Amino acid sequence: MFDKCKGNCITCGKCASAAILDEYCAKGQVFTPRQGYGIAVDLGTTTIVLALIDLSCGSVVARHSFMNPQRAFGPDVISRIDAANKGYLAKLCHMITDSISGGITILLAAKNISPKKIVDIVVAGNTVMTYLLLELPCENLGITPFKAIYKLEKSYDSKRLFGLSELQCSVRVTPWMTAYVGGDVTAGLLYVIAQGKRRFLLMDLGTNGEMLLYGDGRLTVTATAAGPAFEQPVMASKNFQGASGVINTLAELVRQELVDEAGALENEVIFTQKQVRDLQLAKSAIRSGLEILLEINGYDYGDLETVYLAGGIGQGMNVQDAADIGLIPKALKNKTLPVGNASLGGAATLLTCPPQTAGTIDELLPAVTEINLAAYPRFHEYFMEYMSF
Repeated sequence: MFDKCKGNCITCGKCASAAILDEYCAKGQVFTPRQGYGIAVDLGTTTIVLALIDLSCGSVVARHSFMNPQRAFGPDVISRIDAANKGYLAKLCHMITDSISGGITILLAAKNISPKKIVDIVVAGNTVMTYLLLELPCENLGITPFKAIYKLEKSYDSKRLFGLSELQCSVRVTPWMTAYVGGDVTAGLLYVIAQGKRRFLLMDLGTNGEMLLYGDGRLTVTATAAGPAFEQPVMASKNFQGASGVINTLAELVRQELVDEAGALENEVIFTQKQVRDLQLAKSAIRSGLEILLEINGYDYGDLETVYLAGGIGQGMNVQDAADIGLIPKALKNKTLPVGNASLGGAATLLTCPPQTAGTIDELLPAVTEINLAAYPRFHEYFMEYMSF
């Protein structure tokens, strides 16, 4: 599925601005046809993406994306937790629900489809975004031990959630695994597990960095800061295209030895020295998380069948660039595969193959083991080692 993408599947990063996609097909899943349409929603910290799916055949008939309006309160989940705790929870909730409502209206108008024909909606987002969508108090997400204390309902009423009077269907929200490994990763897991690999790593790298190791039926997860450093603007770069451009530019400097092993920058034409240091910190945190997940499970690089890259940063990342700066091990380069917006793909899978995917969630989530990187005994050792280029 992934290595033969023609640029028109639901998760392809190249389709981010496309209005129409031609097909959606998840190998390994049992398609369950039914009448009507469904809407898959990837509720991202930075970007929200909606896909309209014909449930009779599984085809994606329209797609719409827009910036998350909550950015007015800050670019990351920490700033939004803080805003919610200071009395802006209702405002943050309405920002999301109103924007999704508007997106649904745009999708349906583009295809002249009545809201009454929508029979199912699935939303996948990280834990904080899900809390804010449902207007749940966020205090426990921002203080140790960082626990998600609420339980999701089986489904929610679309009219009450999004305020569209003609919309009369259920809304399912993919469950989070932990406070900082959310329903977007759960959805991503549903999307990639259909490939049938026994041992794989899913790296969902966006404004937040979430990693999941699946091995022989077990799940081990962790989270680390990722986005801000890779999403920063550079001083001058012909190749700058968001986070992928930042990583490509840094990799070129490393390859040309204009940044040394310790991260010292020869001149500040493209990056400042502080920007390079920030990138070192971010890539070392991610790489350390990868190594710790392997160590805890007793795996080495050869034990992994695939490394899947997803999320706003991961889906557009050049694998060679990532290996050259040490973000991923060079030994895993040929096993690493960008899979696009796996969160949206998982939400679509829940719409098109509901019995099987719901069963997968029920089977796997109770067995999740969360790793707190900062508390891991060898984290500092790993972090210092992978600071270098």
